[in-house]
Amino acid sequence: MLLREQIYHDLKNDILSGVLGVGEVLSVDVLAEKYRVSKTPVQEALRLLQHEQLVEIIPRIGCRVSHLGLQDVGALFEFRLIVEGAAARLAADRITDEDLAALEQMNDGYRPGDIDSYWRYLRSNREFHYRIACATGNRWLARAVGGLLDQMQRLFFLRLDLRDAAEEMVEEHRQLVAALRARDGAAAERAMVNSIENARRAVMEAVMAGARLPPEPNRH
Repeated sequence: MLLREQIYHDLKNDILSGVLGVGEVLSVDVLAEKYRVSKTPVQEALRLLQHEQLVEIIPRIGCRVSHLGLQDVGALFEFRLIVEGAAARLAADRITDEDLAALEQMNDGYRPGDIDSYWRYLRSNREFHYRIACATGNRWLARAVGGLLDQMQRLFFLRLDLRDAAEEMVEEHRQLVAALRARDGAAAERAMVNSIENARRAVMEAVMAGARLPPEPNRH
């Protein structure tokens, strides 16, 4: 693996898991010293993250982790409804038996009342949705969905008081897989939209109940 790619993957994982918080400044000098490299691979890695909108370059400040506010969350869900609904519809005609088996295996991993199982299931939720997008055979669509899911994953680590909805998610996913297995594009799209709408409702309920998304950092 190239140094640039290692730094990119390490920083991306830290951003998605909340180790690097919203607004946190990323120093090229500090990172170069940490990885014992020149500034060039660090700068290249940061440009890749900027392209994915995970970091932003601010004049006189430098590079920092991108903000993710309530308006962003609403826009992300809106975009997910459009592209993932379409992905489910297309995947119904193109998905393989191997894909279907993998989706079923991922969906069977949750054990009610087991907190470790709950967190593993939430993490596997990204792969579940991404696998469906990849099953379309459309790499542009899969890339768009992957970027959206990366941003959504950050929500899990923003300390929102989200209720345990894993059992509902399991049932939603079962209905989605059943529609895909039946090659019913319309039913698959409806199941996907329903799942995303329920996730959006849960996040908005948490915010309305008093959860706070991080404020946007000062840009000066």
